[in-house]
Amino acid sequence: MDPTTSDTSSLYQQAIDAALDSKWEEALAINKQIIKLDPQNIDALNRQAKAYMELGKPNLAKKYYSEVLKIDPYNPIAQKNLKIIKSFKANGQPTIPCNQSRLSPSLFLQEPGKTKIVNLLKVAEPQKLSHAFCGMKVEMTVKNRKITIVDANGNYLGVLPDDVNHHLIRLFKGGNKYELFVKSVRVNSLAIIIKEVFRSKKFKNQPSFLEYSKDSGTTNILTSYDGSGSEEETDEAEEEQEV
Repeated sequence: MDPTTSDTSSLYQQAIDAALDSKWEEALAINKQIIKLDPQNIDALNRQAKAYMELGKPNLAKKYYSEVLKIDPYNPIAQKNLKIIKSFKANGQPTIPCNQSRLSPSLFLQEPGKTKIVNLLKVAEPQKLSHAFCGMKVEMTVKNRKITIVDANGNYLGVLPDDVNHHLIRLFKGGNKYELFVKSVRVNSLAIIIKEVFRSKKFKNQPSFLEYSKDSGTTNILTSYDGSGSEEETDEAEEEQEV
């Protein structure tokens, strides 16, 4: 094996670990080493930009995301995050808020009948979605036969589709309990994973979700750090901010 390739591979894993631990200064140093060895390493450039976003330095984040687009003009991570940076500036926000959440692979384990991935409807505007990140815990509030999804501070994120909404309200009011987490974030969309954590005796033999998502199975978030599986998704995971 080429020593350079071996060195880059080792640094690559170190960069991922630093991001998952929210050690952004360390992540910067490691990704700089990767970029020095491989100046056109898109993953490292995206991670470097991500670290700057988390450190509240959007101008430097913009620089590295722009570098990515020079190499790959259609790179979805860079495109999405540049839009988020632009939306913050347009709304007078000087920095992009940091998150300090370590992601757990168990968040993305799906169990037949007990978990479901749902794309929210009527999502909040991009600058508000940019506060969300993959793995972030969210809450559901029930009012007027409608389930609204909010963050820990009660800020609106979106609503459930009608079919899931009606089914879940019945189970929730009957005693079932659920935990909800952000699975992915895009500029104009937000997906959550709903987990049944307690089943009422009333629904002892009734699963919460009859359809098992086509995305079923274990989602690997450890290959990268911006989403929930693929290289681009794991970067969203830390963001997003998804991400």
